[in-house]
Amino acid sequence: MTMNNNNNFPLEDWLDSQDVMMKLHISLRTLHKLRDSGTLPYSRINNKIYFRRQDLEAILNNNYTRKPIDFTDGKIIK
Repeated sequence: MTMNNNNNFPLEDWLDSQDVMMKLHISLRTLHKLRDSGTLPYSRINNKIYFRRQDLEAILNNNYTRKPIDFTDGKIIK
């Protein structure tokens, strides 16, 4: 993945694999699947892989689902 000059992001907006796994509570294998499927874009420098914080937030926001809850008995309404 390349980054053109129109998309400059500060260094603090980039996370390494370990940071992403800790933030999302996922394994290295799951992270590889997200990366290899194209779900999670990345940048590679030598053998180190970095992810943009904004891409993580976008994936979480795009997959957000809210199930209605019946507060009378605390069960999820189907």
